[in-house]
Amino acid sequence: MISILMPIYNGIEFIEESVSSVLKQTDDRWELLIGINGHPENSEVYKIAKSYELVSDKIRVFDFYEIRGKSAALNEMVKYALYDYVAILDVDDVWGPLKLEKQIPFVLDGYDVIGSRCVYFGKESHRGIIPRIPTGDISETNFFLDNPIINSSVIIRKKYAYWSNHENTGVEDYDLWLELRSKHCRFYNCSQALVKHRIHDSSAFNANGNSNHVSALLEKHLRNCWTMDSTNVNYSISNI
Repeated sequence: MISILMPIYNGIEFIEESVSSVLKQTDDRWELLIGINGHPENSEVYKIAKSYELVSDKIRVFDFYEIRGKSAALNEMVKYALYDYVAILDVDDVWGPLKLEKQIPFVLDGYDVIGSRCVYFGKESHRGIIPRIPTGDISETNFFLDNPIINSSVIIRKKYAYWSNHENTGVEDYDLWLELRSKHCRFYNCSQALVKHRIHDSSAFNANGNSNHVSALLEKHLRNCWTMDSTNVNYSISNI
């Protein structure tokens, strides 16, 4: 029922933890696609990942050696997904065992994007923190106030799974949520912290200049809103 996408450029040292967390899911209606991008053909990173195909016949590993960037890798992986919903799991993050079990009912209810809260781990200064995000049906939430979706928690209807290129900026997920919010897709966040999000020096959380990229992204979507309004589309900032 769920095709899990795990794109990997950096972070292969965390793959044992992340894959193990998928194998421990109490709901086994999943497949795991691992895509290695940005490395030479048949690289050591690819060989390490490829070995996990021996662990389970539900795991497939792809060598996307000609692809650069997370967005492009995800878009390519979607083409191989067997199911109508895809989930994202960054290799440095970990799922709790009940993650899919708790979220699949909302897939069956017809939501387009389903997330959950998370707990930080890794960096001592953030360990154990559960960031505040809106929970329940968040379809009418103002996404301009903050990114309300934890990336490694998300399950998304496959037909909406397309990421614009934001190479090395770390805002490709937020861009997609803003786009889907403008299309009035249905969003739901589970109140439980179903994911452990690793904080480390090279994570997107700590990326230098990330706030500048977010500001530019918000300005782009705000401009689009005004453009739609000026063409007499029934749409306004207050409804975002």
